[in-house]
Amino acid sequence: MSKASKKTAPVAPRAPVLAATPHARSGPSSWIGGFILLIAVGVAWSNSFSAPFQLDDHESILANVSIRRLGSLDWMSPPATGGETVSGRPVLNFTFALNYAIGGTTVRGYHGFNALLHALSAGLLFGVVRRTMARAAGSASLPSAELAWRRASFIGALAIALIWALHPLQTGAVTYIVQRAESLAGFFALLTLYGFIRATTTASAVRAWSVVSVGACLLGMATKETMVTAPLIVLLYDRTFVAGSFRAAWRDRGRFYAALSSTWLLLAGLVITNRGRGGSAGLGATIDPWTYFITQCAAIVTYLRLTVWPAGQVFDYGVATVDGLAAVLPQFLLLSTAAALTVWS
Repeated sequence: MSKASKKTAPVAPRAPVLAATPHARSGPSSWIGGFILLIAVGVAWSNSFSAPFQLDDHESILANVSIRRLGSLDWMSPPATGGETVSGRPVLNFTFALNYAIGGTTVRGYHGFNALLHALSAGLLFGVVRRTMARAAGSASLPSAELAWRRASFIGALAIALIWALHPLQTGAVTYIVQRAESLAGFFALLTLYGFIRATTTASAVRAWSVVSVGACLLGMATKETMVTAPLIVLLYDRTFVAGSFRAAWRDRGRFYAALSSTWLLLAGLVITNRGRGGSAGLGATIDPWTYFITQCAAIVTYLRLTVWPAGQVFDYGVATVDGLAAVLPQFLLLSTAAALTVWS
């Protein structure tokens, strides 16, 4: 091969690793955004702190003897007799044990924990969006354009995080104490993704942030089963914003993804060994899978509507099922189209 041919041989581009803290120095501080989110969440949800324990709170908190002694490690074996929310979820159970150790069954402490957790999750979302937007700043041709883009990323990320944090659809996850399962799993999912993003933008601490990401994913698996999607979310983010392809993502970070996917083993073990999980997940329902599926079509579209116009929410929608596909045909077609477009994209 000639020298000329060697020079023109195509080379697959590798995703650049951004500097550790460029936008922290040249744009508004992340601490400002975090402080704004903390105050906003506190003001918005403070009027719920005196709300009493409701429904599943009684079985998972008030009647849960495994949270009575934090130091005994009883919280590692949460009750699993009738599909309690804490069944098979030791990390969630630990947070209730921590609350009990601090304030017994004083309800304000549990609500305060939920609100703080929600604020921290909003802060992580702010960080994820800001750092994702800031990736484009490195391509700016002029320093002034780069600075302007970094400031825009701060404002955009803060707006998105505020909308998410204060959206009325969050009411159940924040104010219904036992649904800390949702908030805590969401927190660990966001921390898993944020840790990955920091690992790809902080050259001096790649290993440390990778450990944070995998550790958060592991804790999330012991919090709620919805965390099963976290490794896939990170892989999709990597393909879209960092590596450019699944092959490149695996080539550059194969060991990281092996560690991340290994956390599924913990989740599988908790699900298999826990007899009470099926009832709370709907798998122990007396209806057939098809009826369950088409009923979910109606439920999902309802929540999509509430995302845009959050009026008329109900604390408990009951257990009514849909009689047949004809009753939810518009919803079924809408979701099928959305799924097809997602796969095509």
